[in-house]
Amino acid sequence: MQDRRPERRRYEIALWIDSRVGPVLCAILLGAKRLLGRRGGAPPPDQVRKILLLKMWGMGSIVLASPLLEKLRLRYPGARIDFVTLLENAPIVKMYPEIDRLITIDLGGGTVRFLLATLRTVRSIRREGYDLLLDLEFFTRFSAIFSFLAGPTWSHGFSAKGNWRGKLHDVEVPFNAYNHVTSNFLTVLRGDYMNPVESEELTRPGVLPRLSPPVGSWESCRHRLSQDPAWREGEPIVVVNPNAGDMALERRWPTSHVTDLLADLTARCSANVVLIGSPVERAYVESLVAEPGLRSRVISLAGETGIAELVALFAHATVVVTNDSGPMHIAAAAGASTVALFGPETPTLYSPLRSARGQRHIVHHRKLGCSPCMFVHDNKVLSCWFAQAKCMAGIEPTDVAASVETLLAGDAGGTAELRVVDS
Repeated sequence: MQDRRPERRRYEIALWIDSRVGPVLCAILLGAKRLLGRRGGAPPPDQVRKILLLKMWGMGSIVLASPLLEKLRLRYPGARIDFVTLLENAPIVKMYPEIDRLITIDLGGGTVRFLLATLRTVRSIRREGYDLLLDLEFFTRFSAIFSFLAGPTWSHGFSAKGNWRGKLHDVEVPFNAYNHVTSNFLTVLRGDYMNPVESEELTRPGVLPRLSPPVGSWESCRHRLSQDPAWREGEPIVVVNPNAGDMALERRWPTSHVTDLLADLTARCSANVVLIGSPVERAYVESLVAEPGLRSRVISLAGETGIAELVALFAHATVVVTNDSGPMHIAAAAGASTVALFGPETPTLYSPLRSARGQRHIVHHRKLGCSPCMFVHDNKVLSCWFAQAKCMAGIEPTDVAASVETLLAGDAGGTAELRVVDS
């Protein structure tokens, strides 16, 4: 289960540096902040001309932060909104029209180059003179240090006891583990944690801004689909994402369960079944369709589509079956109904939201006594009791297939927009 991918190793190195070096730097900067004294108060809304958002990790988290973009634009209609993130997240950030300028830092060149690039970026940002900075990272000290060194007039960010990071911001907002992540992002913008944005406010359709892929993305994706012998023109599309992000591969559904689901769907449903994955996940995805009888009925696009084509595919899919991961939120933002499989994390924080009327989500989540075991407070470092996550292995393929059939039939069980199933 522990896949030693380069991306995961880079993430682990970044966490190690953040946990060892971060507290020292935070203590030094906090001392400097106290020595210099508190800055003036928050700038009046009509004097906010430049806003900087910081979200380095997690493409799915960026999607969940997108409702904040709409609120920002309404509150500060004349302001320029800039966004700092890792280079790998650029394709998804570019799809949000509220963002005026994208600033990226490349983590792929190694730790030393990343740190040097970060220092150059901080220097450039200081020259801009931002009026408001919103740090949307949950608990990394790196982003708090970055925010402080960037020198904005005013900044908001998450805090936690014993973490140090929050005190580098002008407004500290404790992360509420009983509210959806999007609620927490919106509360950071509000800046008043005693008056949080409740999760119930996120239930309406359209609360998640709709992602629109660039022109030509669907034509490119459809051309690739039509070249596969398994493609059936005119039938609905069911996308299956069997992968999980590098931060916690334990969120991945067992291989045998995925193949059982594929066999069930191809036998019972008149639909195009399409597997997706990144280039590094291609070998794993290809191994799934190598099972007898699946090659002629299942299409694999793993490693063959960029983010734009993936969003276009989701926008034309009737149902997306996915582990708890970034593609789940991207699919929801593209307007697809989803069957979402949750294990180590909780849907209380990460359940898919709706970007379209008529969109439905069915969440499968086994409520075991040891679940959840992965939290934002500890940078999503998993602490599973078992060699294989029982919360994932216990989700039955037959139950998932039944949910897919329900959504293909145009229903999610009554009038529910989100239904959580204890598989």
